[in-house]
Amino acid sequence: MVRRILALLLFCTAAAAQNLTLGTKLELNTLDPHFFASFPTGSSHEYLYDKLYVYDEKLRPIPSLATVKLIDDLTWEMKLRKGVTFHDGSPFTADDVIFTVDRVPNVPNSPNSFSQFTRTIESLKKVDDHTIIVKTKAPTPNFPGDLTNVFIVSAKAAKGATTADFNSGKAAIGTGPYKLVQFVSGERLVVERNDKYWGKKPHWAKVTERVMAKDPTRLAALLSGEVDAIDAVPIPDLERLRKEGKFALFKGTAALVHYVALDSARDESPFVTAKDGKPLAKNPLKDVRVRKALSLALNRDAIAKRVMEGSAVPAGQLIPPQFPGASLTAKPDPFDVVKATALLKEAGYADGFRIVLHATGDRYANDSAVAQVIAQMWTRIGLKAEVEVLPGSVFFTRASKQEFSAFAAQYGAEEAANSLRALVATYDAAKGFGTANRTRYTNPIVDSLLTESLVTMDDEIRNQKLSRAINFAMGDTPLIPVFFPIFDFAAKKDLVVTPRAQRRFNALMIAPK
Repeated sequence: MVRRILALLLFCTAAAAQNLTLGTKLELNTLDPHFFASFPTGSSHEYLYDKLYVYDEKLRPIPSLATVKLIDDLTWEMKLRKGVTFHDGSPFTADDVIFTVDRVPNVPNSPNSFSQFTRTIESLKKVDDHTIIVKTKAPTPNFPGDLTNVFIVSAKAAKGATTADFNSGKAAIGTGPYKLVQFVSGERLVVERNDKYWGKKPHWAKVTERVMAKDPTRLAALLSGEVDAIDAVPIPDLERLRKEGKFALFKGTAALVHYVALDSARDESPFVTAKDGKPLAKNPLKDVRVRKALSLALNRDAIAKRVMEGSAVPAGQLIPPQFPGASLTAKPDPFDVVKATALLKEAGYADGFRIVLHATGDRYANDSAVAQVIAQMWTRIGLKAEVEVLPGSVFFTRASKQEFSAFAAQYGAEEAANSLRALVATYDAAKGFGTANRTRYTNPIVDSLLTESLVTMDDEIRNQKLSRAINFAMGDTPLIPVFFPIFDFAAKKDLVVTPRAQRRFNALMIAPK
């Protein structure tokens, strides 16, 4: 009897050791991997689906489900990995790749389409089940990099499927390391190990991700043992966790920028008025002097050191300077209240104006606190600055409809072209340009340099063009880079979290010690 009890206890302990529960601030709102080009959703999709290429630790695209070879400037040969099966047992073939590429630009109501990563593809011709000839509309030097952004779905399971079909689990069938057990939008995701996975065997037999948007809830769950690890550790609690010594803390620089977008396109802007609330004769944000003044008013060092408590680096461009295509000369605007005030006066706004800054309160670390501090800094140059904090789901829906005058958000990319293409390129759905340009900013010089870079096969020349495009965009200040966040994670002492620049938090980056 004693032996049986001991054996049962050992079995239960071993089973528990193979299970992992995470508390995440990230949204779990869809299992459709083509609905929203956003790092929170991409994080959870990595359980179920694979991509043709992935980034390595040095942010170089490497083969996953496929390898590609350049035949000529407009032609790539794609060889698919053999022996790969979907969760339902069906084989992974060229049909699935072609179906996926066709589906990406046709997902209804996408807040930020993945079409920016497929827009250059002219045609895909199936040679056999594991070979495709890809024709591009123009030379596409970063084609392997584009492939790192698109998850492959099953042509069989996803044919005619809606986003709702993915969320119900009906179409959520991939080739990934885990299979779906349960999904409750906005609450939890449960997956189990795919024992027939073609790649490295995952550490965990079962993973449960629980959405805990509120920082105190997430921290309490970690302290009580309810979860094994959390992301977005509340900044004020980092020192407390260090002193307790019961948990391991991990930091990772992300390919992400926290920015403020400004409505510089419209003659009238909905949340910019005179201080008494009356309409202004024109939208002050159309004047580059005003936009530059708002940037100069920000004490980025104080935001990074005090508000973010060191978990951020001041930003002066769209991507961290060490990334491909980044500007070598762009620096964060200096904190200069005197110059900012002078620019407002020069632009005809010596008395300031009223502006509302919209922000999320449940998406990024300290997002609402950062917004409040930015507004306070704007008041010091004579503005009547207010903040409206919204849930992420509401915020992005409204931002996509251009309902704001100024809003704070984050965007991530592993190289400059993707950030430029999404954030500041003139909106063009057919080209996949401006997918996150929610103020409809336009600049022909930036567009020209970006377009040239996208067809330049020489990496050095290409990066020079991208760097120049960033310099022109930052000089025009359609958005204000504030900081590059550093992600904080906490886990039980017997776990190791390996942060990734791709802004992920999932069980694939967590291993037993």
